[in-house]
Amino acid sequence: MIEKITIKNYKSIRELTDFELKPINILIGANNSGKSNFLDVFAFLKDTLLDGGNSIDGKSNNSGWQVALEKRGGGESVCYNSQQQFQIFCLGHPFQYSLEFESSGQFWRIRDEQFINVLNGSHLLFEPEFKKILTPEEKKEVYGSNWPSGDTALNKFLKRKDGDQETLKFVQRLSEIKIYDRIHTEMWSPIRIPKVSTGETVLDEDGGNLVGVLHQLSQIQPGFLSELNSSLKALFPDFARVSFPNNARGETVIRWEDENGRIAGAAQLSDGTLKFLCLISILENPNPPALIGIDEIDANLHPKMQVILADMLAEASQRTQIIATTHNPDFVSMFTPDEIVILQQYKGETEMRRFSTKGALELWLKHFTTRKLWLMGELESRW
Repeated sequence: MIEKITIKNYKSIRELTDFELKPINILIGANNSGKSNFLDVFAFLKDTLLDGGNSIDGKSNNSGWQVALEKRGGGESVCYNSQQQFQIFCLGHPFQYSLEFESSGQFWRIRDEQFINVLNGSHLLFEPEFKKILTPEEKKEVYGSNWPSGDTALNKFLKRKDGDQETLKFVQRLSEIKIYDRIHTEMWSPIRIPKVSTGETVLDEDGGNLVGVLHQLSQIQPGFLSELNSSLKALFPDFARVSFPNNARGETVIRWEDENGRIAGAAQLSDGTLKFLCLISILENPNPPALIGIDEIDANLHPKMQVILADMLAEASQRTQIIATTHNPDFVSMFTPDEIVILQQYKGETEMRRFSTKGALELWLKHFTTRKLWLMGELESRW
């Protein structure tokens, strides 16, 4: 979906120019190197396209980019090293989208926004002062000046749902990006509570609708339930089957049975088992979001689960684009150098590069595994 991205002054990322994204992107690096900040760039883009309704204080009616900034502590918290502006530019052929913000004293505003189709040359330009979307060649007003101050021009385009359908499809995909950085499996979390299934097929970013998604996928995707049971049987020797029936209140539940006749629900399952079920619901979806980010993707998973997870990622990358972070050398070794992205902080800013760009890579890999190179410190050394 997104082939290249340019980022300027976003959190710890001072400048990243034309960074190429692959179908699978495994981010590694020390704590505080910028992995979560990179994921948040895509979350921010998605948030600017949402109807925010109320702000995080529940009082104002700001939407879109204003709420996106509020939930991150404001523009000052987003900008690198007290800079007064930041920019995100992405290329998803044939479309280019650029969004730039700046501080105007007490408030933040859109400084520049442009959307270009490089094939036919169509070009939409946001004119912040007058809140108009223009074609720069003719200075022709496209949509007029009356829309909420929190909306980007792209959000306005998305709401109207008219115009070029290929353009609308690209914008829709941006708005459906999912970044899973806070899946909750604690005993009190919603993921362990029965839910009334509403037919959803995409997992919420906190994982709270897991049972509904699993139930729906088992209904609409041939072979999903049998493949799920086969995978779980390979991981748990005494496992018999899992199903998603309704209880007496009409709520959908997880019913986990073992060979000894014991039955458990979501409340009794381990954190790792629930996390693995979440990953299955994300990666086995036949119609996933166009871009998925998963923070610490292998956390809480048994090594056997990690092997299956790597296979699921390879298969899912044929339908979606994946960005995931990890701290696990064994898990990283399951991916190619071109799929591994190394992040580190140098002089206070995040640097990013692919493992495949390391000098004399073939010679290194002739003598050492990817895992060994990471443990030796060579993977994160500057080159």
